Amino acid sequence: MVKVIASDMDGTFLNDQGTFDEDKFQKQLDKLGEKGMHFISASSNQYQHLLGLFKNVKGPISYVCNNGALVIDERGVIVHEEIIDHLILKKALDWMTSEPSFAGAEIILVCRNGTYCNLPEDSDRFQASKYFYENMQSMTDLRLIFDSIYKIDVTWEEGGVLKRQDEFNHKFSGRLNAISSGMNGLDIMADGTDKLTGVEMLLDAWGLSLDDVAAFGDNGNDFEMVNAAKEGYAMKNSAADLLQKVEKVTDYSNNDDGVQRKIDEYLG
Repeated sequence: MVKVIASDMDGTFLNDQGTFDEDKFQKQLDKLGEKGMHFISASSNQYQHLLGLFKNVKGPISYVCNNGALVIDERGVIVHEEIIDHLILKKALDWMTSEPSFAGAEIILVCRNGTYCNLPEDSDRFQASKYFYENMQSMTDLRLIFDSIYKIDVTWEEGGVLKRQDEFNHKFSGRLNAISSGMNGLDIMADGTDKLTGVEMLLDAWGLSLDDVAAFGDNGNDFEMVNAAKEGYAMKNSAADLLQKVEKVTDYSNNDDGVQRKIDEYLG
């Protein structure tokens, strides 16, 4: 029996306009609570952004933020933080700024106390990124940031990311891990950090297991979570590389309330 719903946000729970049926989800969240079930928002986004998405919904939601680097339970208590070592961060930034295949990349450091970017504040890409990141600041040298860093977000205006992902992971194997974000970019965390590890920490606190989980995602950074859950679904609209690796696919896309329809099924 499913006792936990773990869902990615962009391209999964949210439609392409970045919204969801709030009235329907409020009723679903109330029923989940009545049945002793849990809802996890598992995203590459930072905590502040996720809170904003659910600002009109009342009820217990847990958050796996920054692809598992920050985990916050239903009470708003930090369960886990995974911080990137500053020496390794400096080596990664030095390598990315000198590597031809990483030329032109927008680099964002997602930290405990702020978010910092290498692009000027008046650039279109900087302004677009502000949708996902609160209080983002432009910095000429990101190596001078000494905040606690959860994630490095690297995006390009064009070009594939899988080759770049392989290059980075070969260079920083055992120290950092890059996974595709679905935004023509890479999310880079401390090695061993992903959405699955975050979900598992919450399950441990609740005395539950992955056999109790239904998980939903649409991209490479969802694979571990979706693959490990007993009821693991790739969205109908998922990236091709995820659809190739996941057996179960939702009947409806993110634009047709695919996850919320499945929640109705689990609630009976």
